[in-house]
Amino acid sequence: MSNASEVRHLLVVADQKSRRIVSLTENTYSIGRDPNSNILLYDRQVSRHHATLLRVTDHQSEQPCYRIIDGNLQGKRSTNGIAVNGKYCLSHELKPGDLIRFGNKSQANYHIIANSDELDLLKDSDQDSQILEDSLELDDFPSDPGMLALDELFLEDDPDEPQTMAFKKTVDPKGINYLKNVSSLADSNPNPIIEIDFQGQITYLNAAAKMKFSDLSQLKLNHPILQGLGGGKSSQEGTSFVREVQVEQAFFEQHIHYLTENQSIRTYLFEITKYRKREAKLNAGKDRYRLFVEQATEGILAIDLETKHIIEANQAYCHLLGYTSAEIIGISLYQLIEIEREILAEQLRTVTAEMSYIVQESLHRHQDGSLITLAGKISLTTYQGQEILCFVVHDISERKQAEEQLQYQILHDPLTNLPNRELFNQQLAVALAHGQRHQHLLAVIFIDIDSFTHINNTLGHSIGDRVLQSFGERLSSCVRGGDTVTRWGSDEFVLLLPQIKNTEDTVKLAQRIFESLQRPFVMDDHKLQIKCSVGIAIYPQDGDNAETLLKNADAALYRTKEQGRNHYQFYSPHLTAEAELLLRLEGLLHQALEKKQFLLHYQPQLRLNTGQIVAMEALLRWDTPAFGLIMPQKFLPLTEKTDLILHLSKWVLKTACQQNLSWQKDGLPPIPVTVNLSAREFQQPHLATVVASILNETGLDPQWLELELTELTLRQNLTLARKTLQDLQNLGVRIALDDFGKGFSSLGYLKEFSFRTVKLHQAFIRDLRGTSEELGIISAILAIGKGFNLRVVAEGVETQEQLEILQNLNCEEIQGYWFSRPLPTKDATELLGKVTRESNGHLKNLMPSSIIDC
Repeated sequence: MSNASEVRHLLVVADQKSRRIVSLTENTYSIGRDPNSNILLYDRQVSRHHATLLRVTDHQSEQPCYRIIDGNLQGKRSTNGIAVNGKYCLSHELKPGDLIRFGNKSQANYHIIANSDELDLLKDSDQDSQILEDSLELDDFPSDPGMLALDELFLEDDPDEPQTMAFKKTVDPKGINYLKNVSSLADSNPNPIIEIDFQGQITYLNAAAKMKFSDLSQLKLNHPILQGLGGGKSSQEGTSFVREVQVEQAFFEQHIHYLTENQSIRTYLFEITKYRKREAKLNAGKDRYRLFVEQATEGILAIDLETKHIIEANQAYCHLLGYTSAEIIGISLYQLIEIEREILAEQLRTVTAEMSYIVQESLHRHQDGSLITLAGKISLTTYQGQEILCFVVHDISERKQAEEQLQYQILHDPLTNLPNRELFNQQLAVALAHGQRHQHLLAVIFIDIDSFTHINNTLGHSIGDRVLQSFGERLSSCVRGGDTVTRWGSDEFVLLLPQIKNTEDTVKLAQRIFESLQRPFVMDDHKLQIKCSVGIAIYPQDGDNAETLLKNADAALYRTKEQGRNHYQFYSPHLTAEAELLLRLEGLLHQALEKKQFLLHYQPQLRLNTGQIVAMEALLRWDTPAFGLIMPQKFLPLTEKTDLILHLSKWVLKTACQQNLSWQKDGLPPIPVTVNLSAREFQQPHLATVVASILNETGLDPQWLELELTELTLRQNLTLARKTLQDLQNLGVRIALDDFGKGFSSLGYLKEFSFRTVKLHQAFIRDLRGTSEELGIISAILAIGKGFNLRVVAEGVETQEQLEILQNLNCEEIQGYWFSRPLPTKDATELLGKVTRESNGHLKNLMPSSIIDC
């Protein structure tokens, strides 16, 4: 209905004397037993002024509608009340189909029609059918309000009731035809009307029902609108009730009427989604009120503008400061706020009626003397006829504590609780500024725990973390009050000595640190002897800014590690160039594999009594465009800091296997190729799987691969070593023990692990002069090797004198420059071919002229 002027509002009224239709056009109607009522009801249970109809406007649809109110407009309510759709109410906005009861025998139905030509609704019930049959001429619903008699009734005189003119029943074809078409009114009704029989079959749907519930015919009784209705006789037959139904996101008020006469259930639906939304908003508003007002914890103070004494204080503020309401009245604001009186007075003077003063943070004194951090606002307002200062505050102590905790966490290491890099840099900046201003020295000291990775790998990270904590405590106990101990990262610590007299102060500190570490670290059942390396840089000679000092202290630390660890090293200028070179190498290393800059050289191992080459050791080289050929001792320590060592080790192993197979395919006698295992590589839990994969890929027989590891690598994790070596031996590869005879050599290793080769440490050969002590040690190692049926190879043989001594001691195999340097692949291939051709691989007389110098 787009045009309001086309809409007609009807009230079908029925009481114990008559039924009639009232066309509603006026703004106000009085309803009751009073003869002067606009709509007169004949029922002794109805009050004289029982109800009032008011014309109102629906702001959402902009259509007029009517609201019924219990009683008159002066507020006097009826005796028996009004019930709309079975519910008693004081006021109700009428909707089409609403049933209004004024007493036991008086009621009215409210309808809306589009125009007089579509009057089709009043045939909905037996009552309406009776209306049609007994109808009189309606004269197209005259615009003046009035009551049209629908029964042929001649009312008897009643002294208490006014007489009504009785209309004689006539049959007007125009009126009958008019009312016979009233069923079209249901289809034009904007609200859904649905009728089903008691078995649940749909017998009628108006146009609005079909449009709003297109799936109604398909779902039938499973549709939310019809759920619980129909399906046989109901105990509710002959009754009416109202319920609320939700269909998807829409809400409907459903009026349900059980009609016994025609065995049907008629239902009217009125959408109430907007009311539900309003209710939700109202509830949300109530919730917000409870949240922000009822639960508010702000303290409120009313302060005398002149004396600054407290006039009033709410319970929240009293609770914050531990006062009662009576105790706090009259106290001066200056007594409560911990701030200089002049500063507070100046702040209060800035407060005007137009501008409040925002207090970001202030300290208020609790009754017990403690301080509480509050924030709030001071305003100028009127209270009981006088101007006052209103102070609204809230407690921010928890927030301040959280901020301080967060700030602490930002500036401290979570494991050791020592200052971190951020705080160190701040303190170093202050120390540098102070040192420059007062012309004094300061020191930056880098400290690194030696072999910390070994502790983590063997005892676990939990023990490692405890070592770091205890190490930090030991360092802190060695420094002065104004010095700073920082955990720099992993096992690195940095000390800041903001003022020293001379470099001797740093030496004394280093000595105190070494002395403190002499006591072992006790972790559960473990006693750990921790050592460290120290690098020192002094301001201003080693740098006049933070970046330079840190870089130079780190360079000094690196040199300490290179020279054997467990001591200290001062920075010197020549360390910078070397450190820069190493930094450049570290960057280039990551590109070297991709650019195929790595290559292998091969050094032969020789059997002295036959001159036969019995093995070739693969040695890694790095050929860079910028620096040329770089030896492994320069770059391997850098690779071991990252996972690059694992990728590089796999490449070495695969390349050596491929080359050995290539020699065999060229007709050279098969001999083992020896590949060194790094500590990182040996610690892989699936090393044997990697080796097996490479052997399978290259096709090399496992017996021609020898894997070489040092005693140190073996000791770092004996439990893992046992399993790994057993898995490797199960593959059929050979295992060699390198650097035997130095450090913690144990005969138990030779018994426990099935080594095929033992390599005599180069240190025994390099300085060999034939003394009785030297000869005794070498003889013992050679005897042990023979006793365990092992190959014993003497490494580092470079001179004829060394060779002769070894021959006299019955050493059978050697490796070193006396016979051959490590050779590129082409030269190594030529050497193998040459030795093979001469006497079928036997050189009976080895002379210096036969030494190959490549």
